[in-house]
Amino acid sequence: METQHNLSQVLRVVESGQKVGITRRKHLVAQIVPVQEAVEFPDFVERARMAWSGRWKGIASEALLDESRGER
Repeated sequence: METQHNLSQVLRVVESGQKVGITRRKHLVAQIVPVQEAVEFPDFVERARMAWSGRWKGIASEALLDESRGER
């Protein structure tokens, strides 16, 4: 099965618990294997809210651009 054109099918096979080998010119170059345990990603939005206390206190990008460009 060509992975390039059938990725959704390949992923279904992997989700069922099987390993899938990827070959190039009949040589194994990679394997797609099922995940052993779920990865927990941090809540980046909540971290940003905590860091900025709900609102941005820095300089607006427009002001920084004006300042860096100087008078024209």
